Amino acid sequence: MSLSRLEILSVRNIELAKIQLHPGVNGVYGENGSGKSSLLESIYLLGTFRSFRTQHLGSVINDQATYALVRGQLSDGGSLAVQKDRKGQRHIRIDNQAVSASSQLAEVLPVLVFDPDTINLVLGQPGHRRRFLNWGVFHVKHQFSQLWKEVNRCLQQRNALLKRSSVSETLSQWTASLVEKSEDLDALRLDYSNRLKQQFLPLARGLCNVTELDLEYYRGWNESQDLKYAYEQDLQTDLKRGFTQKGFHRAEIKVTVKGKPVAEVCSRGEAKMLSWALALSQLELLPEQARKNLILLVDDLASEIDPDHRKAITALLCRGNHQIFTTSTDKATLIESWGEHLGKMFHVKQGIISSIGEDIYD
Repeated sequence: MSLSRLEILSVRNIELAKIQLHPGVNGVYGENGSGKSSLLESIYLLGTFRSFRTQHLGSVINDQATYALVRGQLSDGGSLAVQKDRKGQRHIRIDNQAVSASSQLAEVLPVLVFDPDTINLVLGQPGHRRRFLNWGVFHVKHQFSQLWKEVNRCLQQRNALLKRSSVSETLSQWTASLVEKSEDLDALRLDYSNRLKQQFLPLARGLCNVTELDLEYYRGWNESQDLKYAYEQDLQTDLKRGFTQKGFHRAEIKVTVKGKPVAEVCSRGEAKMLSWALALSQLELLPEQARKNLILLVDDLASEIDPDHRKAITALLCRGNHQIFTTSTDKATLIESWGEHLGKMFHVKQGIISSIGEDIYD
């Protein structure tokens, strides 16, 4: 399944666009600030009801508009629509039926981004890697979604009691529930991380000449310590600070070289290749249905990857026959990077998106 048609209304500088899409690689070129990334952002909104460029979703709304709207027609006849207004109201529709949870969008239209921020998977803060880890587990482990809601509810309830400096039976009950749910979540993450490591290590070694490479999973509390015991030991400190210090919400994965963080050992170019290898490794772990529906958003590949590695990266991206949207500042670079994989090309200028015709090599 793929996106066959996309309608964008008032997303940043794209006032209105209606475009027919190719099920394979869609190349998008234009000058910086023309709206290329806004097109990718619109597709990401459709699959997640979030932006990969900002945490403040209201900022994606065009300055002259009161709301932003993205609609997508799917190749299997289904449809998706998301709308956000300046008052904070949001609307999500799947097959013309209103839904409340954005996670339902992700089940229908999984989206993965490769852009300048991809390097944060090895150089950035733990939150980047935690979101990356959760995305993978969400699509591979069907029980993750419900468990994620339950464990976050336990954490919120425990933190609320800690803020009141309340030592009570209720606190003990929520702590016990948090421990149980956290351990269940940890088991899912650990299994996924082990499988991810098996994919990542050989792929990374093939893309860059880095030795003694490893990927480690950190669960959010000491490996040698039981979580129940950790909460008992930290209770007074948690009460003083008003929140739970250890737990699932501190989990992450870490890429190391010779036992050290990547930033201490590798050049920036090597770090880029390691981060892309890590992101590419996720593709191999997705279940068949998610792989069929997955959309890849590749923002300005030429600025991130040197020419020697670019062909290898595009070959890996195209190996799964995913629908791909990729951007560049010029047409020639798109053709040089993607070659025969290109199915359709668009030019963007001042927020106006135009298909350049059937013969993209003219």
